[in-house]
Amino acid sequence: MRKNINYLLIFFLGFLLYLPSLFFDFSYFDDNVLVLDNLYFLKNIGNFFKAFQTEVFHINNFSAAYYRPILTLSFMFDAQISGKWPFFYHLSNVLYHLIASLLLYLFLKKLKIEEKVAFLLSLIFLVHPVLTQAVSWIPGRNDSLLTIFTLATFIFLIDYLKKRKIANLIFYFLFFFLALFIKENAILIPIFSIFFIFLFYKEKKNYLFELFLGWWGISFFWFIARQNALKNFIYLSLSEMFSALIFNFPALFLYWGKIFFPFNLSVLPTLKDSTLFLGFFAFFIFICLLLWSRKINFKLFIFGLLWFLFFLLPNFIRPNPKITADFLEHRIYLPLVGFFIVLSSVEKLKNFLVDKKSNFFVYFLIIFFAVITFFHQFNFKDRLTFWQKAVLSSPSSPLAHRNLGAMLYFDGKIKEAEKEYRKSLEINPQEPMANNNLGVIYLQKKDFKKAISYFEKELQVNPYYDNAYFNSGLAYYQLGQKEKAVSLWKKTIEINPYYLEAYKNLANHFFLEKDINQANFYYNLYLQNGGKIEE
Repeated sequence: MRKNINYLLIFFLGFLLYLPSLFFDFSYFDDNVLVLDNLYFLKNIGNFFKAFQTEVFHINNFSAAYYRPILTLSFMFDAQISGKWPFFYHLSNVLYHLIASLLLYLFLKKLKIEEKVAFLLSLIFLVHPVLTQAVSWIPGRNDSLLTIFTLATFIFLIDYLKKRKIANLIFYFLFFFLALFIKENAILIPIFSIFFIFLFYKEKKNYLFELFLGWWGISFFWFIARQNALKNFIYLSLSEMFSALIFNFPALFLYWGKIFFPFNLSVLPTLKDSTLFLGFFAFFIFICLLLWSRKINFKLFIFGLLWFLFFLLPNFIRPNPKITADFLEHRIYLPLVGFFIVLSSVEKLKNFLVDKKSNFFVYFLIIFFAVITFFHQFNFKDRLTFWQKAVLSSPSSPLAHRNLGAMLYFDGKIKEAEKEYRKSLEINPQEPMANNNLGVIYLQKKDFKKAISYFEKELQVNPYYDNAYFNSGLAYYQLGQKEKAVSLWKKTIEINPYYLEAYKNLANHFFLEKDINQANFYYNLYLQNGGKIEE
């Protein structure tokens, strides 16, 4: 009965904590692209298998980098119920976080960690402020889902190693498959599985043969599917990956500091605008804790530490090294599990957690973290709040200024928007989309030649940006250069076959030119790709 109460407490406390986030809007940081711009795709359940054939942002050129079909399917499920209404997307995020916290509790117990220690660590995970972004920001589910599937693989691996039931092996491979198709980091699961077996179940190493067969089969299928979806993806060389890892390595202390002292939270953290002092101080405290404890479960410690490092460090390797790196807090979600395994290996810390005399401090810490989380989640409540917070906490981020400008533009504050776009380009003259956004302002002012100059600047640094081609076509059309406009709109749909406005403009153009065959051709393409019949 007590065990069930612990599960219920985790569920209901977490739900109450994140209840306000259910009523948040979209932040317009990837969620507008992943959900709103792709509703035509998501609303059609017939696209279920197509999700495994496309990049998550539906990019068809060399900049396509993220193959995450399970994430797309999670949005597809929400879209059937919610459409453009953000409520069910946020509800799903909260539920994923609750499931991950419950699985962490179960996993820690499977590792033979005392129940009270497992429960308290799961509560801290549940309310930890550094995980707020994974819950309150809709695309943050990428990491909570990865954590759910990864924890499930290890739970079923433990059960399989104990009983060798085929059902446990099947579920292990099922969740490995889901993890791999939600985020690339899951490719490390087989390595950690081998390491786990040799650490805790060395006598069962003869089980590795059937595991190898499953790993190879699933990984090979994933690799082929990924190659098919990201046909033009340019892989980084080993030297480029190593350089990125070394260059961004200080971010390790940024994350470490936020685990111990979650006070300097940001919706868009960058190294330049962050302090590493708290990270170094937290690391010093951690070393002192280890020296003070002396008695440590070495196997748990090594397993947890490597889990933390190996699931975190790949995030430091960026597909586009030219873009200023951000270190979003949701990426610590799965690595944090390893950190809690490390804590559970320290004998004196475990004793501190179960000692009734220290209960007041532990529960005070949980309440304190919950209060920070409760207020921090409101930074994700809508697009303007989100990007204002981004600029406030990361003033040297060109992305923050560019997107704040876009939010101001949407609200009709044109002068303020232009100021933010120019600030973005001042920080980074090659900031993607900033020149396009300035061009849109001049398009609105009917200064078409100046608008075109900005669109051309955009295409020099961002040659596959569909909006720049489309907008440039609008400007040329207004100048009477209709053939030029048509060629630009055709280029738009060549880059993005789902760009509905380009099909519509082409259909309208050919209708006005009395070329009915061409007009019907593009209008039918418009309808086939999700366009609606206009009365």
